[in-house]
Formats: sequence, structure tokens, C-alpha cells
Amino acid sequence: MSQKRSPFGRRVSGLFHSPGNNGKGSEHQQPGPSSDGSNDLHFRHEDYCEDRHHDKTVPCHQPHHEPPIPDPEKHLPCKEEQKPITVTVNVAPPNVNISSCCPPSTSGTGTGTTTTPIGRPVHTTGSSDGSVGAGLGGGGIIKIPGRPGNVWPGPRSKLYLPLLFIRANVGDIGARPLKFFWESPDILILPGVAPQNAPAAPPKELLTNMAGVAKGGADNTIYAHVWNMGLAPAYNALVEFYWFNPTLGFNGSDAHLIGKTYVDLAARGSNDPKTPSHRPVKCPFTWVAQYENGGHECLVVRISQPITDPLAAPAWDASQNRHIGQRNIHVMTAAESAAKPTIGISVGPLFGQPAQVAVARADTATMPWLHLVTMSRTAVPATGTPTGDVGITQPTTVGGALPTLGAVPNPRTAGLIDNSQGVTGDDKQVAFVATDGNPGAGKAHVYRVSGTQGGGTFGGYTVIVIGS
Repeated sequence: MSQKRSPFGRRVSGLFHSPGNNGKGSEHQQPGPSSDGSNDLHFRHEDYCEDRHHDKTVPCHQPHHEPPIPDPEKHLPCKEEQKPITVTVNVAPPNVNISSCCPPSTSGTGTGTTTTPIGRPVHTTGSSDGSVGAGLGGGGIIKIPGRPGNVWPGPRSKLYLPLLFIRANVGDIGARPLKFFWESPDILILPGVAPQNAPAAPPKELLTNMAGVAKGGADNTIYAHVWNMGLAPAYNALVEFYWFNPTLGFNGSDAHLIGKTYVDLAARGSNDPKTPSHRPVKCPFTWVAQYENGGHECLVVRISQPITDPLAAPAWDASQNRHIGQRNIHVMTAAESAAKPTIGISVGPLFGQPAQVAVARADTATMPWLHLVTMSRTAVPATGTPTGDVGITQPTTVGGALPTLGAVPNPRTAGLIDNSQGVTGDDKQVAFVATDGNPGAGKAHVYRVSGTQGGGTFGGYTVIVIGS
């Protein structure tokens, strides 16, 4: 039995396979040596299979799972070769999230704390004993024996581990939680083009003239820009693409898998053009978008490496989990907005606690995503002058009929809308309407619907009207 050692802790043995090709169009690249020049840490996605029903990975020899993508060095069916090896990992107690270790030591757009809204699942991190210091020396990683499983030798940014994430905004470096997290600039759409006809990287033209907005009832290709800010490379990181009906809070029961693929990412600062530390990844399966309740679907992308940087919990909360990117943006032309459509938005699970849903106009300068409309690093559309009203209805049961708010001359006076609404219980929805006119050429109206609970924001949905 061959053994592989890594700097993470005690050894755990398992049976690994080199399965055959499943033809799923992986973004796989040949892994190279570790950044320290050794070949000790070459984890491949062939070692594990995904169990999408239980949100976990299992050894690939277990039955009833999709066959993973082949080992490029073997190309042998799973039944023809079984290779026992030993992998070293730092095993934490069941309630400790080893995906984050400790909050990043550098400041970012988030606070990097573990404070979460009351009643919602908590993203738990370990603590640091500071033995790593300013680098990897001093035996900080080697001296694992005797250290509790929830205590690490330093913040994750200083450990020889990958730090995978998808940005929530242009200045994001992975710190969580965040207040605004549903306008990711890293999730892009090439409308009307199937993946087999789409380039490997998003073309520049999709970022102009409101492109990047899904085409309903047609093939669309989704890209995700994924990042590794850790000191170690990430081999065969899993990238998953999902769509949801318009909603504020997410859970797995409402997720619709579009497709998945794998990617290698070098450690931060790598200059290797073949395996960079961040890169766009194309979903290998098409997305035929539909419009539900007058709104565009929401997109969620997750990146994880099951051994060195697993997804952890909460598995669908982009406000707390850096592995998750979210795009909850509904873009309308001035002509579409003129119809004053009623947009239904599900509130999502509330975990037994009351919540508040509110809507407010936003200055375009607060939404960096709009740089994709102007295709300029320095300019976004100007904020349009309000000429009407904006509001949301009282909550009703999901699936129930929504009022035709656009047909009401003044829905606020009629008692149909307000700036905020209290919500209790799951399976609730609110309806959004804005009666502002055309913001004008070079301008836009931006409206943000947000859900808060226990003082924290758990979800949001942004509506943009591009002027003409």
C-alpha cells in the first residue's frame, strides 16, 4: 500500500479508483506539482463521486452514483483497477466547519465573523493558536498531534490550503458574512447559445448592450469566474451550476441542477497561464431559461474541493459561505418596465423565526454589476429620477395568484403595497411593482428587495430598469 502524506494531520486510508470516461465534458487539466516542489498533494476528483441527493461525496466504488471523470494517467474502468492509498487530513469535530478554518487575516468587504441571523443555520469556524506566525515555518502545521480538531495553527490565508470562493462584489476576497451578496459579477450568461457552440471563456460582447441576460425558452450558456486565494493549489475542484425560481432565501429542495464540471486552480499569485489561480469556467450543459411569476430565475454557483476545501454549511447561504456565488438580478428594458409587471418573489425558509422584507430604490453607484452594462471600469449608468412609486405586497402563500398591480392607478393608496412587510412561516411570497417611468438614455432605475432576520440580511433580489 502506497502512502501519501500531507501537512494537514492524521492519516485516513481509503480505496480510490481510476474510473472510465463518463463523457460529461469536464474542464479537467493535468495537475502539476505542489507549490513547494513536491508531488505529495495531488487530489483528483476521480477519488470521490457526488451524491446530489445527500449533498455529500462518497468513494467512487459505492453503487448508485454517477461515474466520475477519468484519471488522465490511467483511463481504466473502475472495475479494472483499485488503488489503495493513504491521505492525510485534519479531522475536525462534527460541528466544526473545516472549510473556512479561521477568518481571513486580511480585511475585506465582509466582517469575517460568524454572526448569523437568529434561527438560521450558523457558519461555524475554528480558532487559531497562532503557531504559524508570519509563514509556514516554526512547525505550526507539523505539530498537529495534541491540537484539538477545532484549533488551527493560523488563519486559513496562512495555511498550505486552498481558499476557494466566488466573488459577491468586485472587491471581494472571501471574507464573510456580507450584507449585499446576491449581485455577483462572477456569474455571466451567454444568451441564446448552447454550450457546445460557446467559447471556453465568455466573449467580450456578452458584457455590452444588456447582454448577459438570459433568453427565455432558448439555450443559454453560463460561466462562473472562480478564485483560489489560498497558499495551496486546488485540484479537481467541483463547480456546480443551479437555477432557482425568484427567491430571497435558498435551500436544496428548491434547487435545479443545470450541470457541473471540474477545474484546477493554482495557489494565489501563480503566473502559470495554463493553471491560473482564478479563471472563468463554462457550464457544460445548456440552461433553457423560463420566467416564473413575471421574474427571471436566480442563478447559484458553488465551488468546493471535497478534501482540501469542502463546501460545509450552510450549503446554500451566500451571505455566510464564500463557496457560493449568487445572481439574483432581474434586468428590464424601459419598454418592459412600462407594462408595470408584478414580480413574485418567494421569501424562502425562515427556520421558525419572523422576518422582514423591504424594498428601496438604490443609487446606481452602489451596484458595481452595472459596469457590465457600460463596459467601463469607471462609469455606470446614472440614477434615473423617480416619477412613480415602488413597493411590495403583503405576504401570501407561494403558488397563489398575484394581484395585477400595474393595472391599479395608485396601488399604495389602494392599500396593496408598502415599503416593507412582516413575514412569518415558510412558503410565503411577496409581489413587487414599480411605477417609475423611463429613466432615460444612459440612466437606470435600481430597486433592491431584501429579507432580514435577527438583524442580519439573509437574501435579496435586485430589479434594474435600463433607460432608453
